[in-house]
Amino acid sequence: MVGDVVVAVDFSDRTDAVISEGVALARASGGTLHLLHVAAGEPILAGYDKDEISPFTRSARAGELTDEHQRLRDTAERLGDGVEVKPLVVMGPTAQTILEAVGHLGASHLVIGSHGHGGLHHVLVGGVAEEVVRHSPVPVVLVPVRPKA
Repeated sequence: MVGDVVVAVDFSDRTDAVISEGVALARASGGTLHLLHVAAGEPILAGYDKDEISPFTRSARAGELTDEHQRLRDTAERLGDGVEVKPLVVMGPTAQTILEAVGHLGASHLVIGSHGHGGLHHVLVGGVAEEVVRHSPVPVVLVPVRPKA
């Protein structure tokens, strides 16, 4: 049985396709749709680089996080028709953070995009979607996300 659905949102140009899948699943089940954006964590040596004035500061990063959360809230408000939508921005390693959120939220399903970089990329680098699928305690809906032609 489908309950709450977590949709991992990365704000790529094809995020709408991933969200659409999640909305359809949440609508069919009557569950809550959790829009999850994993923001990159702050570097350990924030502000340290070879330039005299660093372009990265804590206040700049705080502003970026505020902007990301506002963007997610705006997206959630547009989707509110017929489904309860809750936006959530968390920081951490992407795959691990997604999996932790699924457990914390008690979701029954996860929807995530797969960027399809190709076999060599996955052999050399791996992929967030691949790691999530491998370790997810719940069913994962993979939405192929390819750049618009």
